[in-house]
Amino acid sequence: MTRPVPIPRGVAALYVVLTDEPLESDSPAPPLPPVSLLLARGSSPKAVRYAESLTYATAVSAESDVSEALEVQRRTQAEARALAAEHVGIVVDAAVPRLLGPEAPHPEVLRISEWFVLERPDESTTTTHGLARFGLPELVVPDADPDALPMYDAVLTGIAQRVTEEWPDNDPVGPATITLRDVARGYGDAGAGGDDPTLARRVDVTLAYDADRDLLVVTLHDDPAKALFSA
Repeated sequence: MTRPVPIPRGVAALYVVLTDEPLESDSPAPPLPPVSLLLARGSSPKAVRYAESLTYATAVSAESDVSEALEVQRRTQAEARALAAEHVGIVVDAAVPRLLGPEAPHPEVLRISEWFVLERPDESTTTTHGLARFGLPELVVPDADPDALPMYDAVLTGIAQRVTEEWPDNDPVGPATITLRDVARGYGDAGAGGDDPTLARRVDVTLAYDADRDLLVVTLHDDPAKALFSA
């Protein structure tokens, strides 16, 4: 029998504000990720150079139950952004980690792509990084078709959208059907709520919890190129 995903007692939100002047804070200065990691997780070289020029780091953090994780992440990030704006600084999203751009997450709608990044540890594997902020294991697709990894990335985004919306009320382990609408919503596509019949295209997947690695392993039962994206 496949093991369910354990629900953590709590989760933390942590953002780091970089400034050229010290700020009052009761928290110790947080450690900063290496430049190479910021670049690897999608931060622009220009933003990284600016971050390197800032001397002081101030933590903005909060803790919450898993059921309140999204709201607390939004609120904590907003506090960090406001502090950075006041002091001409920049914000590090410590969960990824990456530098945050000027566009804040949508205040009401979950667009999961705003909260994680996709990584490829090898030529046939794609995985999420950032879902742990919601108390979830990261998703991984092993043995993917190397020539179709962007399509597997899209499926992972759709799965992440659904899993995060339903967590912790519903355990993600087991079979699921992911539609192109799930994928569109995950990327914040403005047409995701429309009546385009292609949004009903679907792939069947199974999620299994790997307790040793704390990962949700995704098995696709359909070819996403044909099931979701064929003309």
